[in-house]
Amino acid sequence: MELESERLERSQLETLSTAELVRHALAEAKLLVKAEVLHAKKELREEVKAARTSGILLGAGLTLGLCGLAALFVAIGLALPLSPWLGVLLVGAAILLIAGGLAFFGVKRLPKKPLPHTQERLKADFDLARETLQ
Repeated sequence: MELESERLERSQLETLSTAELVRHALAEAKLLVKAEVLHAKKELREEVKAARTSGILLGAGLTLGLCGLAALFVAIGLALPLSPWLGVLLVGAAILLIAGGLAFFGVKRLPKKPLPHTQERLKADFDLARETLQ
């Protein structure tokens, strides 16, 4: 979708009637809303992609964490006869370390502030509109 607008010079605006000025302002506002919706959709797609990746990492981290916990419980059980418990304990600890790393990177990749670019553009548009109308 291509967004275009007729840019009117100041002299042209001064010759327009009030109804034409309102019509022109509404057309500009409609164009601005369309542009913002397009930008918001694009930004939302990017954030959903990042959230999906983060969810996969968190899921893998939690799954491995449960496996590590199970291995540690096996190690505790095998610790009673004494000999094979050390190997199982070390494997469980390694799995828990890997799970912690995956969970850390998954949480780090979560979006902190939703749609930051859209919020900035809307704030700038609002400020510009407020300055223009004063």
